[in-house]
Amino acid sequence: MAKRGRKPKYETHIKPRLDDVKKWAEAGASEKEIATALGVSLSAFSDYKTKYSELVETIRAGRQVVVLNVKAALVKRAVGFNYEEKVGRSKNGELTTEIYQRYSPPDATACAMVLRNYSDEWRDKDKETSEFRRQELEIKKALAESNNFISLT
Repeated sequence: MAKRGRKPKYETHIKPRLDDVKKWAEAGASEKEIATALGVSLSAFSDYKTKYSELVETIRAGRQVVVLNVKAALVKRAVGFNYEEKVGRSKNGELTTEIYQRYSPPDATACAMVLRNYSDEWRDKDKETSEFRRQELEIKKALAESNNFISLT
């Protein structure tokens, strides 16, 4: 016997538009914006993500494109690059375009980020740092507790 009732909105509103969902994720749309564009509530969209792995994978694939583009731009900025700058000028009522070759030097902040993320040598030692901070906190607590028992008389 066939199921009665209407199909879930996933079948009618989302599944046919998975290609659009991927494009929107590539463009940087938030999940709320995607849900609104699909005509479903954010809570329903979140429920569909838990039920349908293809939706999660579609969003992940779209966002992966963004991440790869940002990584490429960061590396480019870290090593410096040449580019063309087009400047429009008006001479005697006539519009002319001049092209200049420019160079963007390496950016120190981008260099630090690239090194931190791509090289073990430059990576923050999170485990060592957190252990050191934990020990420091324990010492400070012990000092604070010992100072609380000083008699006022």
